[in-house]
Order: sequence, then C-alpha cells, then structure tokens
Amino acid sequence: MTGPGLSIKQQDSILDADRRLNIWHGSIRSGKTIASILRWLLYVRNAPPGPLAVLGKTKDTIARNVLDVIASMHPAAITYTRGANVCRILGRQVEVIGANDAKAESKIRGLTLAGAYVDEATLFPEAFWSQTLGRLSVPGAKLFATTNPDNPAHWLKKKFLDRAAELDLFAVHFQLDDNPSLDPAYVASLKAEYTGLWYKRFINGLWVAAEGAIYDMLDEDFHTAPAPDPKRWQRAWIAADYGTSNPTHAVLLVLADDRLHAVAEWVHDGRAKGQLTDAAISQRLTAWAGPLVYDRDIPTLAVLDPSAASLRTQMRADGWPGLRSADNRVDVGIRNTASLLAGGRLVIDRERCPVLWDQLCGYVWDEAALQRGEERPVKADDHGPDALRYGVMASAPVWRGWLPDLAADDEFAAAA
Repeated sequence: MTGPGLSIKQQDSILDADRRLNIWHGSIRSGKTIASILRWLLYVRNAPPGPLAVLGKTKDTIARNVLDVIASMHPAAITYTRGANVCRILGRQVEVIGANDAKAESKIRGLTLAGAYVDEATLFPEAFWSQTLGRLSVPGAKLFATTNPDNPAHWLKKKFLDRAAELDLFAVHFQLDDNPSLDPAYVASLKAEYTGLWYKRFINGLWVAAEGAIYDMLDEDFHTAPAPDPKRWQRAWIAADYGTSNPTHAVLLVLADDRLHAVAEWVHDGRAKGQLTDAAISQRLTAWAGPLVYDRDIPTLAVLDPSAASLRTQMRADGWPGLRSADNRVDVGIRNTASLLAGGRLVIDRERCPVLWDQLCGYVWDEAALQRGEERPVKADDHGPDALRYGVMASAPVWRGWLPDLAADDEFAAAA
C-alpha cells in the first residue's frame, strides 16, 4: 500500500495514523487525500466487525473525492453505483452519507460504527461531526479525515487539531510542495491561480483568518480592459442581484478571447430613485440586455439572486429564455472569482461598469464576524460583487477548463 510514487511524508503518515482520530490537513494537491485513502483501505481490510461509513458534504463529493479515487487506484477493491446509500470496499459494506442531507444525522444516530472516513471535515456542521464521533463505539474503531484549512477559529482547529496532544488524535500537515510527483509547470500554474487568503490556505496549507479587502489583488492596469468587439463575443451571462428598496444590480459577462469580460451593468437604487415593480424591472432589463446580446443572437444564460422568486416569475412570464436561479454559495463564489482575477481570466470594463469596479475595490470582510470565526463580506455596497459572482458561478462550464482544480466546487444551481 505504500508503493512507488508516494512521498516520504505520505508513507510516514500512513504508518503513523493509528489513533482513534486521524486527520490529514493542508494544501490542495499535496498528497494528503491519496495517503488518507490508502490508510483507510488498510483499515477496512483489517477493521473489527461492524458497520463502516464514508462521509462527506454530499454523496456526489464523496463519489468524486473518495470512491472514484479508490476505483482508479484499484478497480477490484470497490463496487458502487453512483447515488447509492452503500458501497462495498474490499468486500465490506460501507455506508455512504452526505452531511447536508436532512436525514443524515438521524441515520448516524442509528449506527454503531467500527470505522469512518470523512472527506473535507471543515464543511461538516459541528453537531454532525460530534454525532459521528459518538457512533464510533465498536472497540478499536477509528476515524480517518481530510480537510483543507479554514479560519483558525474553526471548531475543528480549536477543539481538535490544537488539542491533539490531549486527545487520541494523530494530525499531519501538508503543503503543496510536499508532493514531489507534481509537474513543476502545473505547480506554477496552480500557485498563480490563488492569491492572498486562498494562497495561504490552499498552497501553503495554513489556517489563517481573512482580513481587509476581499479582492486584495485588484490592479487597475491588470484587471480593467475595454469591452472587446461584440463580434468576438462567444457566450454571455446576465447575472442580477435583486432588491426592492435596496439596489438591483445586473452585470453582463461575456466570453471572448479566452477570458471573461464584465462589459456592462444595469443598476437601479430603489431608495434613491423610487421602488420599481417586478414588471418594471423586467421591462428595463429587457431594454438593457436586448441590444447587447439577445438582438445579436449570442447564446445567453440569465441567473438571478435565489431570493428573487417574484422577479424570476415575472421575467419568465415576460418570455426571458434560459433563466436560472443563481448559485449563491458565497465562499465558493468569492474564491473562484478571486482565482479568475488572479489568473487574468476575468477583467472589468471600468468605463461601462463603474459601480461594479468601485464596489469590488471596496469589498471587505466583516471584522465582527471574523472574530466569531465566521467569514462573510460586509453587507454594504455589495450588490455588484454579488451579481458578478453569480455570473462567475454560472459560467463554470467555460472556466473549469482554465482552472480545473476549482471545478469540483462549481456545479451551479439548477433552475428554481
């Protein structure tokens, strides 16, 4: 199981992970997942009798991050039908449980586990993690978990990793450079895709808090550019953050010359200019977007703030094609937007999107929330940045080819 291709650090972690709790944490692509899965396979082969489980954020992420990896390493080791509640690993039945399933915690409560593998532990609610630990009651039961770093105030860091010496816990920290098998050119590209907070976490593998500006890499010379000639626009995304008394802000993203361009915006401030009905907003958006993309027959997808149910209903009634509810995962959306900006794959036409540019430059973390271990932007002058990340998430089928290491987080929401 510790054959050729594994680094010394990976091999040592496999041999040393023999506590009740075993956690691999650190950078992406650093080798921690492969090492942890190999250790899990060794455990499954010799585990005490009793139920086993693989747990993750969703069944899809479990399949992609764990079960597919096992199948690629040793096809005969696993039998699994995607979406099923169980699989077989080395002949043992293993429960497959997503942590964001409303029924998951009750299912955990009914188990007495002989072992568990946890994918991306920081994404678990603390109560679900605690319930999982409480179920590991078979004598000799062990848990194996992986995670990328988060805020140093995160419960996993404060209550477990920082107390490893007090607990029956083995923890090993990985950085990107701990994986010598990676192509140097790939490593250089990966490092270029992250900046600031995400570089520290996903490249250096550090548990660091967010601070100050969210898009701290913004540079007017690098991140602003005039809109390309519409003849070069290949696809378009209209993304809108909805407000009644608050502003409604729509941003037009287009694909041209192998990058995304924010080429136009539409803003209406209900407080300053009077509230508009949904019908009026739909009409004005139509008048704005029609000449830009629809009259040119450019393939276009429109995505709306998920809370904008009434506007979405109105726009559908008004015949808007390809309308979806936006993916509103703030952390994922901000991270992907930052990576596209850092890689020069996203630029803003400052002349045509002045409000968006100014708001991006002033988009900051909420300091009070950070002190509580939460990471969220200040809820002020954020409608443009919100609309932009809706558009970024909707355009994932395009940019996942540019930034493949972000693709796992970016299935955008289905129409609602």
